[in-house]
Amino acid sequence: MKTAVILSARGMPMFRPDLVEDPDAKRLVLIVSEVEWAATPEHVRGYFDRVYVEPCAYDDPPALLTSAVAPDAVRRALKEVTSDPGAGTVTLHCYDELFMMFAAELREEFGLGGPHPADMLPYRDKCVMKEKLVGSGVRFPRFHRFDKEHHARDRAGHFTWIVAEVGLPFILKPVDSAGSEGVRRIDCRADFAALPEELEGAWEVEEFVTGTMYSVNLVTEGGRTVFGGVTEYLVNTLEVVQGRVNADINLHDDDPRVARMVAFAEQALDALGRIDGSTHLELFLTPRDELVFLEVGARFKGLAGLAAMQRNYAAAIVNMTLQAESGITSRPYPHPPEYCFDAVIPKRAGHVEARNEPVIESPYEITWKVREGDELASTDSLFTAGGTFLVWNEDYEVLYRDFYALADYQPLTYRQPKDEPA
Repeated sequence: MKTAVILSARGMPMFRPDLVEDPDAKRLVLIVSEVEWAATPEHVRGYFDRVYVEPCAYDDPPALLTSAVAPDAVRRALKEVTSDPGAGTVTLHCYDELFMMFAAELREEFGLGGPHPADMLPYRDKCVMKEKLVGSGVRFPRFHRFDKEHHARDRAGHFTWIVAEVGLPFILKPVDSAGSEGVRRIDCRADFAALPEELEGAWEVEEFVTGTMYSVNLVTEGGRTVFGGVTEYLVNTLEVVQGRVNADINLHDDDPRVARMVAFAEQALDALGRIDGSTHLELFLTPRDELVFLEVGARFKGLAGLAAMQRNYAAAIVNMTLQAESGITSRPYPHPPEYCFDAVIPKRAGHVEARNEPVIESPYEITWKVREGDELASTDSLFTAGGTFLVWNEDYEVLYRDFYALADYQPLTYRQPKDEPA
């Protein structure tokens, strides 16, 4: 018997329980917050043999933290599972970026296999991950940890030092956040002077890199790559929070960029310390044809991107990941591949006056998360989407053309407060 305990349901809507080879030899246990459980689809709830619905760790959590379970509740549930003599081999899994380190700490605390904190740190701390790449041959942005003491003592001098080290403009970001939360581009001294007096948590400054963004999505099992795919981003993630559509398209396997970028990602993972399971590595391809590492997470992509990947590559990514991490084996994906890509509709501050359909040739499906008349607040998080959509076509050239057609697509029309009638 194998018992896989999963902390948070993130990613599980794309799990295929019907593909598990020996369902009687496995148990799936979910530990989930009350807030996340309320939003979990009914069919997904039925995937688990046991569910622990526990209090959220926060009284009024933002979107990024709704899946946070109170730590003591997680420990009680995990102790109950590991104490069960019929549980067999117990493994712990988490595909929620912000709680993967907590899962690693729990594995160490309970003596479970899989990545422990020292293994996970290079995949969570954006400074540590780049420090580990030193001497690997992998190009990464110039960077430094944000020096709070220098900042408090001499803000003007701190700015001058940062510019000398990493250039201008530069990026300021939390070392361990997700979904572009908190990321700022600093273009001038005035931007820097406008920062809050204190920045909560640990931050880094890094070189601003110009180029097209890509993500390399790998599944590693037994130390070797068993799946690899590359997606091209329509816009830089900093442009998404300004209202541009967050879309990325899966590249053809025979596209010469794919083999080159997969090899680059494998080189980076080897330097970081490869762990079994999924990784999602972002990089830039610069106008000089140089690959530059941005960051990496020990997880598969977010739900919209994951759905498109599974459909495009005919690969059950979540099943493959769980197999690599727990030994619970699955049969291959049973459906033929279909060219497709996903897109996420960003939110901007303002009154939603209209929802607009894209003008493209390919079929598509949109799931709107806002309505006409909604008043939206400003956000810098990619987790607060106004909707998602999937685009597909048998003709890859048409699909690729539609992908670029979305560059100027404005899915939401806003009436700003100044336009309100008196």
